[in-house]
Amino acid sequence: MIGAMADLKERVAARLDEMRPYLERSGASIELLGVEDGIAQVHLWLTRPGPNRLVFSLQMKSGIERALKDAIPDLRGVEALNLPPHTLLGWDQPAFKPVDMPVEETPPSS
Repeated sequence: MIGAMADLKERVAARLDEMRPYLERSGASIELLGVEDGIAQVHLWLTRPGPNRLVFSLQMKSGIERALKDAIPDLRGVEALNLPPHTLLGWDQPAFKPVDMPVEETPPSS
């Protein structure tokens, strides 16, 4: 089993190397930290400033995860250790139900 995990890490690393030029053009950088229990553990950084850095980071992580799982079916997922955790049913899934955020009442002007 250890050999299979090492092989999985090598395949993930090779696929990330193929994706790296596209990620860099999109303003992202990624580092593979390891693969544990079929989950690739990464650090993901944005290389360009922007107003919604967290949203963009989570979108980028989701896209990377989708691309890796398509290329490597035995990979269970991708965990970005430097991003906040998110639910398995994220905003990019078909069954996601958006929730309206509460609107702050503005005090009447006197």
